[in-house]
Amino acid sequence: MSHVIVSRFSVPRLDQATSDCHLDRRWLAGRVGLFRHHFVPSVERLGVPTILLCSSASADYVAREIEDLDWAEVKVQDDWHGGWQGSSDETITRLDSDDAVHEGWFRALDEAPPGYDAYCTRRFLRLDSASGRLYSYRRREPSPLAAFPGGRNPYAHDHADLPQRCRVHHLSEAYLLQVVHGGNVSNRRPSWRRYFQQISHDRLVSFGLPPEAP
Repeated sequence: MSHVIVSRFSVPRLDQATSDCHLDRRWLAGRVGLFRHHFVPSVERLGVPTILLCSSASADYVAREIEDLDWAEVKVQDDWHGGWQGSSDETITRLDSDDAVHEGWFRALDEAPPGYDAYCTRRFLRLDSASGRLYSYRRREPSPLAAFPGGRNPYAHDHADLPQRCRVHHLSEAYLLQVVHGGNVSNRRPSWRRYFQQISHDRLVSFGLPPEAP
C-alpha cells in the first residue's frame, strides 16, 4: 500500500475571527516552529511523502521555510475543505502540522480490514507543552488523525463528522500525539476533567520525539 501524509498547514479558516491567520507572518513563523519541533522528527523517519496545504498567499513563504525537506511539498489550497486528493492506489493520512504520529500507524493501516472509507482512532496521547505533562486521552468522535484509501480528499469533512459521512473503522490503539500549546486556535487546552490518565514520557519515543518534557 502506498502512503501519503497531508496536512492543512495555512489554509483560510471558516471562523471569521481567525480566517486571516494565514496572512500573518508572525502566525506562520509560529506554525513553522511547531512543525519543526514535533511533526518533522516524527514524520521524517517514516519515509512517507508529505503534502502541506497552504493558501496562495502563504504558499511561497512556507515553501521557502521547508525547502531543505525533500520529503515535503507545498500545494495551494484556498478552501478549508479543499479538493486535494491522491491517486487511486494511495492511502492518504491527515495529520495536523503541529502533531506527531506513532511509528506503527502505517503498519496498522496495512493490516486493517478492507472496505472502509476512513480509518481512525478515538484514543490518542496529549502533550501539554506548558506543564510538560503527557496524558492518555479518549473521545467519542474520531481524533484528527485519519486515513483515507483510494486517494480520497482527507479534508472533505471535519473529523467529528466522519462517522456520519463515511464507513469508518476505528483502530484500537493510540497512534496520534496531539501537542496542546495554547497558540493553536483550533486546539485550546481542555478542562483537566477530559484527560484520562497521566503517563510516562517514555511513550514519546514511539512518536519520534525524545523522552523528556519540552
